Amino acid sequence: MELKDKVAIVVGGASGIGRATATRLAQAGASVMIADVLKEKADKVADDIRVKGGEVSTVKVDFRHEEQCNEMVRVTLEKYGKIDILVNVAGGIVGTLKSTNLTGNLPMQAPVAEQTKEMWDFIVDINLNGPRNTVRAVINHMMERGSGKIVNFSSIAVVDGLANNSDYTAAKAGVVGFTKALAREVVSYGIQANCITPSGTWAEHGRDLEEEIRRREERDERAASMFPIMPEEVAEAVLFLVGFGSDHMSGQNIIFGTPRQLP
Repeated sequence: MELKDKVAIVVGGASGIGRATATRLAQAGASVMIADVLKEKADKVADDIRVKGGEVSTVKVDFRHEEQCNEMVRVTLEKYGKIDILVNVAGGIVGTLKSTNLTGNLPMQAPVAEQTKEMWDFIVDINLNGPRNTVRAVINHMMERGSGKIVNFSSIAVVDGLANNSDYTAAKAGVVGFTKALAREVVSYGIQANCITPSGTWAEHGRDLEEEIRRREERDERAASMFPIMPEEVAEAVLFLVGFGSDHMSGQNIIFGTPRQLP
């Protein structure tokens, strides 16, 4: 298996792309630490992975807090002895984060003319400072080992902007810049850092990839290309970026979607 003997942390692995990524990396042979603020959901994902023979553990983390990210790394090293891969999937706008109970009474979205500093700070914290905190927590370990793969997630919003979500758009654009700068800093240590910028993905509605593929095959090619991306499809891109095939690829931002799905 491609990732045999590798150890991966998937931040935001309790749902959506994170869940699909944790599952795929485990299938490829990695030992996976699912880090998520929703520990019970993460545990359920872990149970599903174990049933299929994968090695997985979970840890609760609110990655807005640097000390919790440090603890995440400590727990992973204690359990597995090393960290080869970090995937930062967690993030989103207020609407997609409601289930975390972190959003309080913040409005779903607001134009700049009505946006509060509290809302801006919350979204930037979740989508830019969080990934920075996890990278900061693990990067010295990777540098000492002379290897590592880091995958951050941006959003298609950075391509053409997302009205009433300037905070989210700005934060996700920051992730791209952060990843590119990071890649330059760590290239001499044998570490690759890349970014994925997906267009809209299917939410979790109980459909698996096989069912969705079957549904697409029943439609013509043009209609199928309009479908949002499945989380499992994005997970395949993550697998490529953390595998040996990307050893000479760093500082890249992969825009994941067909032209019809782009703004």
